[in-house]
Amino acid sequence: MRSWTKALLMLVAVWAVGVTAATQNSRATGQAARQAGQFGGQVVSAAGALSVGGPAANPGHPVAAATVYLVPVTAIDTTTRITASAIYAPPYPAEDVDEPLEDTIRLRGGGFPHATTDAQGNFVVAAVPDGKYFVHVTPAPTDAEHLPGGDVSRRSYPAEELRGQSMTIKVSGRPSAAARYTGSSACLGCHKDKQHYQQTAHKLGWTVPQSPARSQDFSKHPDYFKALESFPEVDSYTGGTRLELGDYDATRGDDKFKLRAYGDARLPIETAYADVYLWQNKADRKYYVTMVNRLNPQDPNSPAHLEIKLLYGGAVHDQRYIVSVPAGLADRQAWYTVLRYNMTGRDNRLNRERRVWQDYKFYMWWSAGTDGRYGTSDDALTAPPVNTNAVQTMCAACHLTGWQRYEDKATGQYLVRAVNDPGGEMNIDDDPELDEINVGCESCHGPGSEHLANRGRSRFIVNPRYLSAERSSAVCGRCHDRRQGYGGPNNGYTQAISETGELAWPGISRHELITRFTDPIKKGPTMRGPGREDNIWPDDIHSNKPHQQYADFLKSKMYRNDRVLVACSDCHDMHGGTSFPRALMHDANDPASALCQRCHAVDVLSHMDGKLNARMKGLQTRCIDCHMPGTANTGGIAGDFGRMIKVPPYANAQEEESNAYWQGPLKSHVFDVPLKTNVAVDGVAPGRAMPIPYTSACGTCHVVNELPFK
Repeated sequence: MRSWTKALLMLVAVWAVGVTAATQNSRATGQAARQAGQFGGQVVSAAGALSVGGPAANPGHPVAAATVYLVPVTAIDTTTRITASAIYAPPYPAEDVDEPLEDTIRLRGGGFPHATTDAQGNFVVAAVPDGKYFVHVTPAPTDAEHLPGGDVSRRSYPAEELRGQSMTIKVSGRPSAAARYTGSSACLGCHKDKQHYQQTAHKLGWTVPQSPARSQDFSKHPDYFKALESFPEVDSYTGGTRLELGDYDATRGDDKFKLRAYGDARLPIETAYADVYLWQNKADRKYYVTMVNRLNPQDPNSPAHLEIKLLYGGAVHDQRYIVSVPAGLADRQAWYTVLRYNMTGRDNRLNRERRVWQDYKFYMWWSAGTDGRYGTSDDALTAPPVNTNAVQTMCAACHLTGWQRYEDKATGQYLVRAVNDPGGEMNIDDDPELDEINVGCESCHGPGSEHLANRGRSRFIVNPRYLSAERSSAVCGRCHDRRQGYGGPNNGYTQAISETGELAWPGISRHELITRFTDPIKKGPTMRGPGREDNIWPDDIHSNKPHQQYADFLKSKMYRNDRVLVACSDCHDMHGGTSFPRALMHDANDPASALCQRCHAVDVLSHMDGKLNARMKGLQTRCIDCHMPGTANTGGIAGDFGRMIKVPPYANAQEEESNAYWQGPLKSHVFDVPLKTNVAVDGVAPGRAMPIPYTSACGTCHVVNELPFK
């Protein structure tokens, strides 16, 4: 719902210093009034309090030799559409426009009004021509302490607001290469006002099932442990919840087997290979996934009791189970994922991907035997290959705070370390202390040892508030994307890892992210094709897989425009200090919510009249119903029907796919309105079509073909 001409840019109050504030800053910094036509001020490090929670008694120190650019909005390319293929396919044309300010400065900055700060951080731009400008600070190439952007870099200013005025511009610091991680407990010891961070999905991502950490607060996620109700406490695995696994299909991805509750004929299985039992051992109180080979009763590895080390997710959509390999099965120090619980799945859904329990890489635990054919009497349970599908190689970098990878020389297995923290979730490495195995404070602010030694002042730490919007978003984009770091599909899987095994620190530019910390063969999510994964719908725009919000957001007008450059943190409270889902700043279910209306002053009814010639549900229609359709899915979590051509019951999965559209659970961050003429929808079987507003938000009430718009 974007009406830029009517926008009331209320974010100005947060992001920028207007004329009045600029005048006050001028007096506060003791700068002389600027001559007519000049713009000046001072660049300082982010101000900090002498004690956390106290007044900002430390005004910040001057930043010398920085260049203050006035970037004309007319110089920014706001029209060239960024597509997925423009990101991942040579010659990578997106790289000239995917950083609105830094790309523009790099390509044309020499001709922009600019000035360099003196030893006191003062600057004067001699003349401000007519027009509108973004004010951007670029630290000197030799400045290892400060990061580009500044707290006034996110909205454009008319020349009249700059001429004759003075601004104090705050920039973010950053840790040095010598800084070390300290753990979130050390951070929260001072920053007690951020204690609610412990309620976020970031902090709850990995959880020890029988003993959550004292630093984890599940109060906002009452269903987090609901799946464990299917793991009864019993003396023997045979008393557990029984599932059955069968019908191997090599053409499928992570769910090559069908999985169903024992005897559930709604999901036909022609040949059952194994029984899978979910249970909690009454003796040791641990949770297990036990596999029993039904095809080969002589299998020496059957039954295999896979101990659940960690719950993976559960605060958002689905939950997976990280298990260890039984000692009798193989020597594997690493842990592996197996089995998926879909929190919104329904077993009355005939589509195997949209049921409660789903195979999640059971194929890694199954061997076709000596005859090489699946489904025969010599099939056997096995252990995953070394380093393949191990969470230590494929997942840990984005989850662990203070991640480091090391190799066990004797076995060639890669293992990981995390920062020691008394509030840590478990011990995952080779020392005896608890580790922070979830996303902690330093994951987004950088290692905090120097900041801590500086007695809490804002030096030597990344403060995304003072970064440019593009760098602030890249803090999230290091993990909320599907680039591939160096190390291939296992060791570099969607993780920002360099050739030398370093993890990208917060505050870097997107350019550095996709050059130094991204394997050039995989710069972003791809469409289906030879040698490519299927992560983008055929329209070359919208994601169809999870943790790709950054890839979507790059394509939005919020990210690249001539008015306000938006970052992830403008909609989400990264510390979780909000009562709304996904840590949103405001209520997305309210059409008049400040979440959208603080920037887009839109009369919802007249907007719908003009765009749709209809008022839909009237004032009950949410902005996100049209502008954030659930285009993406993960596994079987899309358990809700959208538009139905024929209502249930359906005879089988094929009839269901031919007659039922689905509602996707993961919201698009492109913020456009994909139409039913989209190539991922038009002519596609409903069950395989991209979820769009017309088949989900609208289509649950309206017959799709009768809707009065294209």
